[in-house]
Amino acid sequence: MADTIETLKELARQVRYATREGENTGERVGRTLVGILNLLSQCSLEELNKIFLHKSKPDETPFLLKLLGGAEVGEAIDSLVAGKGILLKDGRVQADTLEARFALIVQEVIFNRLSAMESDYSFSESGTIESVELLEDGTYRLPLRKRWENDFTALAENDVVYGIVNDLVSGGGNYYTSWLRVLHVDTSANAINAVMYPDSEVPGGKNYPPEPLMILSHRGNPVNAERQGYWYLSSREKCICMLDGVIKPILEESNYSIIIGRLKHLSLFDNLPINYLHTYVYCRGIAVQDIHRIDYEGIPVRVENNRGKWSAEESVSNPYQSTQEVYDAVYHYGCKWMCLVTGTTEEPQYASTGWAMIEGNPDFTIDIDSSNGWYFDADKFETTLKITGKLYNQDVTPHILDADVEWTRDTGNVTEDNAWAVAHAEAGKSLPLTVNDLGPDYMNMTGCKFIARVLLRDGQNNHETTDYVPF
Repeated sequence: MADTIETLKELARQVRYATREGENTGERVGRTLVGILNLLSQCSLEELNKIFLHKSKPDETPFLLKLLGGAEVGEAIDSLVAGKGILLKDGRVQADTLEARFALIVQEVIFNRLSAMESDYSFSESGTIESVELLEDGTYRLPLRKRWENDFTALAENDVVYGIVNDLVSGGGNYYTSWLRVLHVDTSANAINAVMYPDSEVPGGKNYPPEPLMILSHRGNPVNAERQGYWYLSSREKCICMLDGVIKPILEESNYSIIIGRLKHLSLFDNLPINYLHTYVYCRGIAVQDIHRIDYEGIPVRVENNRGKWSAEESVSNPYQSTQEVYDAVYHYGCKWMCLVTGTTEEPQYASTGWAMIEGNPDFTIDIDSSNGWYFDADKFETTLKITGKLYNQDVTPHILDADVEWTRDTGNVTEDNAWAVAHAEAGKSLPLTVNDLGPDYMNMTGCKFIARVLLRDGQNNHETTDYVPF
């Protein structure tokens, strides 16, 4: 057969490369064609089927098939957005769905900017059950799937593990949780022996046996304290949790060491104004360098550092401070003061630039005193009324301007009293009095009252008060 093929090739080449007129005679061409037909007649259809792949019916080959130009399955359109069919071209595979029954190994994964996760995600040692073998003693032997050649389980003896399985394949919509305790780990076989917890020791009061393809996750360990921690993220519970000290399936309140998100309904939050629809951060312990507090409007909230009673000595030896995050507070004359300037040595009082009163008596009061007391002979009446003012329980008399003091008199004679007020408009904080200031009808026992109206200006709010003395 091989010799015949070579002979036919030689005849065909002679026909192809003939250059002289009349060189390709009918005999030469005919002999070549007849030879080809004779060769083909020696090959049966069954023999040809072994050589060629069909275009008209399904076919297969056990040999390597190279599609150097690529391949298209169905009506293929090259597009990630509006494409269809299956496209194999330029080293790419483009399809609607790519399913891997065991593993997908890639060097880089590039995916849509938006990704979503549902249910619970465990960040702990885990393994996928390949098969389930119920032993005579009621325990389970669970071989775990190897993700790569040297993959061995990281589960340990006495680990509390759990897995969740559903019955969606059978048409149901239920999820079941299986709780197990690891009795033995066969590292070389990548398998574990485990026992189910009784129903009374698991959440929900019902435990279920393990199933093939169930993913087991480590949650705690009743013996090894180093293996009693567990991180999980739950879209169902809307939080991230760190559990500590887990020794059994049913959690205690003390197991929650960190909660980020919506808080659990724990008894330690009962006396707090918690809104369980809001997000919080709960942590058993914290070590930080900086804390910045803001209110709901984004305005920084300063923290008070109460230094107790104000001390002039302490203002020098341990200066009072005021920063964006914290301010010192002191008590002075029954009022609470906020430090405004770091290192101030001023005494907390009215008009101090280093302090502001934040708690205490805010009332401005005055007192009227007589230089010669309050008992006089009618024919020897002479004294001076002096005003003193107090604000924040401290003397503020020097800060009262004479122009802000108004004296009036009340004897019942309006005309005479108005004339007297005009004559003493410039008296200020000191008002000299003689018997003539008591009015023309004083000796008729009509009485006389001197009224002081005082204004204290502090640049923002004006404090005003009134007092009087009778004679």
